[in-house]
Amino acid sequence: MTKLSDFQSEWTAKINQQLISDLTCASRDNDFAEMMKYAVLNGGKRLRPMLVLAVIASFGKEITPSILKAATAVEWVHSYSLVHDDLPAMDNDMLRRGKPSVHALYGEAEAILVGDALLTGAFHVLSTANDSAKQDQRINAEELLLLSKMLSFQAGGNGMVIGQMQDMKNHGEKFQVDDEWLLSEVYAPKTAALLSFSALAGSRLAHQNMVDEDGSEELVQNRFNTNAAIFNFGYNFGIAFQIQDDLDDFDQDDDEKIMSLPHLIGKQEAINKRDEYIASAHQDLADISAHDSQFNRALLDDFLNLIGDRV
Repeated sequence: MTKLSDFQSEWTAKINQQLISDLTCASRDNDFAEMMKYAVLNGGKRLRPMLVLAVIASFGKEITPSILKAATAVEWVHSYSLVHDDLPAMDNDMLRRGKPSVHALYGEAEAILVGDALLTGAFHVLSTANDSAKQDQRINAEELLLLSKMLSFQAGGNGMVIGQMQDMKNHGEKFQVDDEWLLSEVYAPKTAALLSFSALAGSRLAHQNMVDEDGSEELVQNRFNTNAAIFNFGYNFGIAFQIQDDLDDFDQDDDEKIMSLPHLIGKQEAINKRDEYIASAHQDLADISAHDSQFNRALLDDFLNLIGDRV
C-alpha cells in the first residue's frame, strides 16, 4: 500500500462520520436533511477534505476534531456544485456516480434548494468547528474567519461558479474555444479553485500560530512563502486532475459536442500538458522541502500519482 492508501484507510471513515453527524442536524425537516445526505454521501472519494488533512499531516501537525470538522466544509461546497451542475438548465445529467442525480430522484426545485442549503451550510460547519473542541485544540477565531473568506472567494464569482458559467459556453458548436481559454477560464476556476483552497487551508491550519509580524494575510510574491507554494501545488494538481478527467471522458465528450482539451490539441498533446502540470506540482513540493525540514512530501506526491498512468 502507498502512504496515501494508508492515510485514506485511516481518515475516509472519519471524514464520512463527520459529514453524517453535521448533515443529520442540517435541517429541522428530516426529509430535507435526508435529501442533503443523499447529495453528499452518494459516493465520492472525499478528495478535497482529504487533501486538507494530508497537507496538515505532511507538516507533521496533529489533526484535531476541530480541524477535521473544518476540513469537511469544502466537501459541502463541492457537493452543492455537483447537485446544481446536474440540473436540466446546466449539464442535464440524470445520473451521478451511477445513481439518480438529486433532481432526478427528488425533483428540480428540491435539488436547487438542496444545493442552496449545502452551500450555506458549509459556512455554518466552518463557524462551528470549535463548538465541541477542547480549549487547547481550538482553531484561532481569526483563522476560521480567514478560511471562510478564502472558501467564499474560491467557490464564488471569482472561482468555481464563474468556471461553471464559462463552461456552459462550451456545450454546443457556436462558441469558439481555444486551449489557453479553456485552461485559464474554465479549468482553473471550476476545478483547481477548490483544490487550491484545500491545499492552502491545510497549510494555514498547520501553521495557524505562525504568522508574519505584520499579520499579513497576503500571499508573498517576491520571496519564498510556504502558503504560496502549497497554493500553487493545489492549482497545478487541480489542472492536471481536470485534464485527466478529460482524457477519461474523451469518447463520451465527442458524442456530447463538448470541446475538451484532447479535442482541441489532440490526445497526446493533452497528456503532455497534463504531465507539465504534474511536474510543476512536484517542483512545488520540492521547493517546500528545501525550505522546511519538517515537511514530508511523500503523502502529497502520492496525490499526484493518482493522476494518469505515467507517474
